[in-house]
Amino acid sequence: MKDFPNYYNDILNNYPDYIPSLFEKTIENDLNRTFPDEEFFQNKENINKIRNILLAFSRRNSSIGYTQGFNFIVGRLLKIIGNEVRIIINNKLNTIIK
Repeated sequence: MKDFPNYYNDILNNYPDYIPSLFEKTIENDLNRTFPDEEFFQNKENINKIRNILLAFSRRNSSIGYTQGFNFIVGRLLKIIGNEVRIIINNKLNTIIK
C-alpha cells in the first residue's frame, strides 16, 4: 500500500457503482451496535471512519468480505490507533483476520 498512497481513498471513492457491495447493508446494520454505550462510538465521525474501513476491507478482500464482529475489531483498533488510514496502510486488519 505504501506504493499506492491513494489506494484507500480510491477503494472508497472510485468503486464502480455498477458493482454492488454485498456487505454494505450488513455493515450499516452493525454500525449502531458497535459499543453503543461508549461515548467514542456515539460520535458520527468515528462511526463514519468505521464504515469506511469496513467498506474498504470488504471491497479489497472480496473473498472474505464482511462478517458480524468485524465492526468490534475495527472499532477497537480505531480507538487505539486513532487514524483510519493508518489502520489500512499498516495492514493491521489483514494481520488480525489471517
